[in-house]
Amino acid sequence: MKRLASILLLSFFIIQINAQDIYEDALTAASYAYSHSKKAHGANNVFHTQEYADKAIEAFEKVESLSDECGCKEANETAYEAKTNMVSSLDQDTYERSRYYAKQAKDLGPKLLEQLTDCQANLGNSDYTEDIVSAEEEAIAIASEEVAQKQKELEEQKRQLEIEQKKLQQQIAEQQKAQAEFEAQRAAELKEQGLVKVKAEQALQKLESALQDLSIAFDDKSIFESQKDYLRSENELQNETLSDTKSFYINRAKELTKSAMQQFAGYTEN
Repeated sequence: MKRLASILLLSFFIIQINAQDIYEDALTAASYAYSHSKKAHGANNVFHTQEYADKAIEAFEKVESLSDECGCKEANETAYEAKTNMVSSLDQDTYERSRYYAKQAKDLGPKLLEQLTDCQANLGNSDYTEDIVSAEEEAIAIASEEVAQKQKELEEQKRQLEIEQKKLQQQIAEQQKAQAEFEAQRAAELKEQGLVKVKAEQALQKLESALQDLSIAFDDKSIFESQKDYLRSENELQNETLSDTKSFYINRAKELTKSAMQQFAGYTEN
């Protein structure tokens, strides 16, 4: 009986230790996935966003597999959702849409780490363990020292994980601050782009109208060719900088002036 109880208890501890190793691997993979997700969301172009998204997908897939192996259903579902968002990020052809899906995946990172930690902490709370303890107290006494040592290791691992989580939280806060500053700067730039657009388009319309009047003054039968290709929507400013916006209207002014000079060159003095 003692031998059977000892074998059962030892088997349980081996299973539990293996499960702990799986959780450690899952937590490591989740940390990598979260790190790559932050880099994907924080990248300043589509290429880098999708480069890190690809790495994050690989890590999320590993978490998905490990969490399924150890029976952590919540983490398995969250890893799948985050992976799906990252796959969507890879499928986008614009910087903003790619970052949007990368952000969805990134925001699931802390949740995934928390779920894995909870599953790990709840590991071993089973009726099977209680049955073994009640069946043979001597087996528990023999194994108690090893259990205590393992518990110390788990506490140390938990302490290290808490330290890492604090670091991650600090990084999240810094990232959020940087993102807020970037968005504020971008909003200010877009506002200035809008002002440039309004003033430039009004000026170009006036210039075009003046050139039309001047053309009629030279020849009342002439028709000045109107371009109007400088009129744009506010959405077209989203994917360019303030410098790009100014360059666009400067080039349109040059083209309009060049077109007028070519037309006026055809007039002859009477």
